[in-house]
This record gives sequence, structure tokens and C-alpha cells, in this order.
Amino acid sequence: MKAQPRAPLALAAVVFACGIWLSTHWRVSTALWGWAAVLLAFCAIVAVAIRSLRPAQVAAILALVCAGGFARIATPVPRLFIPPSEFFREGPETSGEKKVEIVARVTNDGALLSNDESRERFEMETESIELDGTKFLQPVGIRASVYDASGATLKYGERIHLLARLKLPHNFGNPGAFDYEGYLQGRGITALASVKADEIEVIPGTSGSRRGFWRSRIRNSILQHIRQSGLWSREDAAIFSAMIMGEDSLLLRNVREEFQQTGVYHLLVVSGMNVALLAFAIFWLARRLRLPQWPASLMTIALSVLYAYIAGMGVPIMRAVLMLSLFLVARLLYRDRGGLNATGFAALAVLTLSPMDLFEPGFQLTFLALLAITGISVPLLDRTSNPYRQALAHLESTAYDLSVDPKIAQFRLDLRLITGRLAQFFGLRLARTMVTGAASGLLMLYELGLVSAVTQAAVVLPMRAYFHRAAILGLAANVLVLPLAGIMLNSGVVAIALSYISMPFAHLAARIASLALRWTLACVGWIADFHVSQWRVPDPAPLLVVLAAAGIVLALLAVRRRRAIAWAGVAVLFVSSVTVALYHSGAKAESGKLEITAIDVGQGDSILVISPQGRTMLIDGGGSIGPVRSEFDFGEDVVAPYLWSRGLDHLDVVALTHAHGDHIGGLPSIIEDFHPSEMWVGVNPETPELVNLYGIASARHIPVRTHVAGEEFDWSGTKIRVLSPPADWQPRPKRVNDDSLALLIGYGETRALLAGDLERNMEQYVAAESPQADLLKVPHHGSATSTSSALLAAVRPQFAVISVGYQNPFGHPRKVVLDRLQIYRVKTYRTDRQGAVTFLLDGKHVQPRLHSQ
Repeated sequence: MKAQPRAPLALAAVVFACGIWLSTHWRVSTALWGWAAVLLAFCAIVAVAIRSLRPAQVAAILALVCAGGFARIATPVPRLFIPPSEFFREGPETSGEKKVEIVARVTNDGALLSNDESRERFEMETESIELDGTKFLQPVGIRASVYDASGATLKYGERIHLLARLKLPHNFGNPGAFDYEGYLQGRGITALASVKADEIEVIPGTSGSRRGFWRSRIRNSILQHIRQSGLWSREDAAIFSAMIMGEDSLLLRNVREEFQQTGVYHLLVVSGMNVALLAFAIFWLARRLRLPQWPASLMTIALSVLYAYIAGMGVPIMRAVLMLSLFLVARLLYRDRGGLNATGFAALAVLTLSPMDLFEPGFQLTFLALLAITGISVPLLDRTSNPYRQALAHLESTAYDLSVDPKIAQFRLDLRLITGRLAQFFGLRLARTMVTGAASGLLMLYELGLVSAVTQAAVVLPMRAYFHRAAILGLAANVLVLPLAGIMLNSGVVAIALSYISMPFAHLAARIASLALRWTLACVGWIADFHVSQWRVPDPAPLLVVLAAAGIVLALLAVRRRRAIAWAGVAVLFVSSVTVALYHSGAKAESGKLEITAIDVGQGDSILVISPQGRTMLIDGGGSIGPVRSEFDFGEDVVAPYLWSRGLDHLDVVALTHAHGDHIGGLPSIIEDFHPSEMWVGVNPETPELVNLYGIASARHIPVRTHVAGEEFDWSGTKIRVLSPPADWQPRPKRVNDDSLALLIGYGETRALLAGDLERNMEQYVAAESPQADLLKVPHHGSATSTSSALLAAVRPQFAVISVGYQNPFGHPRKVVLDRLQIYRVKTYRTDRQGAVTFLLDGKHVQPRLHSQ
């Protein structure tokens, strides 16, 4: 086989990325990184000049490493302003809240939320913030939630006057938690606001750029045509809004989760895949119009940039368009190894402009997918299906057989024989079309399967690390869905364009898009119903990261060598990907100690208990409080990431203290993600939430066990006493805090009292049951109705932990409770200030441990 030229730009991108990663772990000054890069680059040039190629290569690689480190450290950080603390909502020690007066301009169009169309979300930049005569005039980026919205949304550039309550963004303080503060800061936002619709006034004047104004108006016009022109149903319009315009505010959570489970979530957002499908259609049309390569590429780039700008031009879309543009240009410059070099060129440019993109899931998925396609799949197709595809040309020519491999010549001969048989029934032209069409279809299915399989294998690590999904059925889903993805997306775009010209033709194109969407949703729903598609996996160990990288590198090195070596490299890739997807080394826990961890779930409860023998129990799953509905799932979005960070993929027990939303809300997702062996409950009224939870447990054959006061039993090396509710407890029609299941868990001479949300009356009952413990989970988040002197005198704890929300509106924990704990000399920890808190009970002592963030 002819030796292929190397792909220096792909190697350069990988080496540059290594420098960025290294700079996050090795503290070196900016000057040192920069001068080292310059000096090593000079050494490389000198080595080339004296024709010493090996030292030149080493020096160049090291120079790129240093350049990557320099780029990360030297990239300027945008200056963001935060108002003084007095402008924000009062802290938990008080019950009051402040409303500030804001004059601002809208920087991002308002959007109604899917869970509740009386709520709107928009972003603004302030001109002034005023409170009690004090003004703050520096520009502050704010994300605002509007309540009691009428349906009319705010538009970019509008100047507004409003009264709002401000608060600072706050991350959940758990290992594995999403960096919400960092995400908002990346969008220039440093504060959050809540405001009623009738307290917003649009005032004269506009602000912002004319380009931004027209982008907003065009975008809103397109979204209006998608949602209100009758092209699609409400549900379909929400999906097409997300796919085409990146507007996902009306997407329901269950739709998102089905696409995630099946590994085709890239279709549901404006991702690199969607940009590529639209760009391919543009490029194909340009070539059909007989435009040369350069004009066709430039037209594709220009229209892709325009589309991305209208669709939102967020970081993922910008990155996708930039990589596409660089890919097309590099493909023209490096024809021999166009794909791989273009991928490296694009990645190198993106990382040079924004080094921190290296740590973004979107960049990693896009780069690995392109690397898999251009570096592994394309060479495999070149030596497998491409010769057969080329053999379909000039099928009637026997002279062409002499210029191809004997195997391919025999294939052509077989096709001509089949064509001759069919010609007796359908005529020669139709028979030849049927044969070549069937052969092309089979080859397309093979190519699609191969590309999808290799791509799935390459992205398995980020899929596990960021989404905790094994994506076992991702290959099947992509094979079923991708053939119609281009038709669905491009016919949707055509339908929107035609809706401005001719509604009958627009409805025709929309019907084609709808049929493709129906097929997609049917396939996604069918695959999502398989139990294996719902498998969740914990964080990957460092060794799995090395294994995944080794599999990809070996496949890239082997795929252009002899056939046996090439397929061996591909086999190594698949074996490593399966191992990375499914293997885990077990929970991170200290053997021989009882662990009690209060997970930070805001204003709610969730307690992880790990026995000395390694069995696991989760008591409560957090949840939202109040009447406001939300797509945010505390179980999936807060508790589960912490459990995955601890290496857990299964729970032995899930326990519910009582059926209030801030305790039960996250448990349905926890049951689905961690399939516990049993569920413990107390005595609760049959609320809709509890009935739903019982239904989920029943569907998964999880036994539900009711526990009441007086029960004592051993559990995995510990002794558990149930202190409430009483055996004769009669729940009220409405759930109350005194329904709480209270457990006293002991190991050796150490004990922990987990008291749910008990209030004063039930605390007196518990206090009479000899509840002495070293650790107290403070009842009801430090409310003044709980943690009575009687309880503290009976328990006599050394440590206490309060699970409470940051700057919660209830003023928890109350000062009277904190004072009472101090009187009893209890060392108190709080999740709102210290995040997740772990206590290790070794049978004689209790050791508190804070998790580093």
C-alpha cells in the first residue's frame, strides 16, 4: 500500500491540548511558559536548518506544549462586576427580603419556560441598580425569572425599569456538582433576579447594536413561524425550535432524557452534527449547481455563519461553525490527508482562541467524533466499502473491469448477471437502477454502521464522565435515526423558509419533516424502553481515562497499516470502549467505619449512609418546595452526581422520612438510576407524590417496608432503632413534619440520630426513648419549631449538621436554634456554608470531614 503522508496538524492539536492540561496541574509563571515556547521553537528552526530532523521534531513538540500552557494562562479573563452585598437578598439569619430598583437593557430575548408558561426567563445588563438611595452604576449581567408572565416576552435591546430581588448564584457544595456559577460567568452573568411581570416597565429608548437588533427580530420571527403558523403541533414545534434554532426552553425533560438515553442527544440541540447536516446540504446544492470547490466551500461557510448567528451564536454553535469552516479550508489545502489534518487544524484554532474550551464537553465530543470519523472510519471505508462503491460506476463497461482489483471485477460481474436476470421482467434501464440502488443502499448501511460504531467507541469516555451513561444502544439508535436526520432537519428549514412565501408548499415540506420526526421519536422511544438504555455509570477512574486514550491512539496508528493490524487496532478500540463504558471499581468508602454524609441539596434533606461492611442507604432525595413547578430534578441533577462521584451505581436501601417535596422530590430519579434493593418508609398520607413513588418502586419490583417506633434490627454491622412515627400513628389528610421516620443508627459506642423534620411535639416523644447520640441531623433545617431543649438534653450530641438552603427565604437556621446548639456545646456544620459534610463513626469516635470543592 502506498505510504500515506502524516497528519502534523492533528498531532499539533493533541500536543497543544496536553500543554493546556499540564498548565492546570503545574503552576508555572506566564513568562516562563512563553519564553520556553519561543526558545524551543527557535531550537526547532535551527535543527531543521542543520537537517537534524529528530531533534527538530522533539523541540517542536515541546514548544507546542509550552505554547498551550502559555495560551491558557495568558488568555485574559473578562472583567465582571458584582454589586455590594447590601443589594442582595437578606441572608438566612433574617426573614426579610429587599427589592432593588433596576434600569437595564435586555441582552438576550425572553423565553417562556416549558414547565410553566406563566414564567419567563431573560438576561439583561444593568445601567443602574438602586436601593434606599444608594446607586451601583457598573454594568452587571443578570439572569431574571419573571413570574405571572402574560405570554409577551421581552426583546433584545429594550430598556426596562423593574423592581426585583437579587441573589448571588450558588453551586451545590458537593463533589461532582455542576459549576453553575462558572457557567453563568461564561455568559457574563454574576447575579440572579426574581421579578413579577407587573413590576417590569418598558421605557423609551433602545440599547445594543443594530446587528444584534436585527438578529433578535429575525430569530423571533422564525420562532414565531415555527410555533404559531400551524406547520407543526405544539410538541413537534418545541422539538424543531430546539433542533433548528437552539431554543430549548419549551422542551420537556422526558424528551431530553430519552434522547440522552439512546445516545442521539446531538440531534436535539444545535450541535456540530446539525450544523454539519445543514452545511452538507448547502455544499451539495452548490456542487449540483456546478460551482467549483472553492466557491462552494466559501458559500457553505458564509451561510453556516449566518445560520449560527441567527440561531444564537452561543459557544457550542460558534465552535461548531469555526471547526466546520476550518475543516473545509484545510480540506482544500491538505487533500491527501484532508480530514485528519482539517480536524487538527480546526481544534488547534479553537484552542488557541479559547484554551478553556478543552474542558468543555461539547468540544471534547465534537473533536473526538471528528477524529474518529476522519482518522479511523474514513481509512477503514477506503479499504472496505469505497472500492465496491466505485465499482458501481460504469457497470455496463467490461473494459472498466480490467482496471480494478480481481475481487471488485468479480463483484461487477455478479451485479451484471443479476441485472440481466431482472431485465427480463423490468427492462435493462430499470433493472440496472434497481441493482445499483440496492447495492448502494447496502453499502450506505454498512458505512453508517461502521462510522456510528467507531464514533460511539471514541466518545464513550466523555459520555460516561459528563452524562454517566453507558450508551450501550447508541449504535442501534444512530443507525435507525441518522439516515433521516438530514431529511428531517433540512426539510424543516425549507418549511420555515417557504412559510414566508407559500403556506401550501411550506405545509408539504413540514409534513416531510414531521414524518421523519415521527420515525425518530418512535425509534428513540422504543430503544429508551429497553432497560439497558437506562444504565447509569459512576465517574470513571483515572485508569479508564488512560485506557480510553490508548484505545483511540492505537486505532489511529494501526488503521492505515496492513489489514490484520488495522482490524486489530479497531478491535482494541472497541474492547477499551466497552471496558470504559461498563467497568467500575466500587464505592469510595472507608471500610470498618459508619459513614453519614449530609448532601447539599439546598433547602431539603438527603443523607447518604454507608455501613462498616460497605452497604449503602440514601435517606431522602431532596426536592423543590412550594407551588412553583420546575424541570429541575434534585435527584438526577444534584444527588445522583454526588453518588456517581463516590463510585456508586447501586443503592441497597432508599428511605423516605416523610412525603414533603423537599424530601421525596428527588427519589423517583434515584430509584430509576440506582435501582435499590428495598425502600423504607414510615406512616404517611397517600399523596399523589407518594403514590407515584410507590408505582415506580412496584414497576421495578422493589419491596417497600414500613417501619414504626419500637423496631430494632441489625443492618450490615450497625444497629438501627426506629424512634418515630409511633406504631399507632394516624396521619392527617395533609402531610406534616411529624410524619417523619426517625432512625437512631449505632456502630460500636457511636450513634447518629437522623431526625427528619420532627417538630417539638414529636421531639418530646423521641426524647423519652433514650435517643443519646454523638451526631444529630438537626430536624427541619434549623426551624424554630424544632431542635427543642428537651431533645438536645436527651440526645446530648457532640456534633450536629443542618441541611439548609443558601440564603433560603425561611430564615433557616433560626438564630434561636443556633444559640441553643451553642448552649449545649454542639459543634454545628451547615450544608449552605460548608457543602456536603461527612461524619465517620469508627465505633469509639466521630470524625467530621469536609469535601474540598
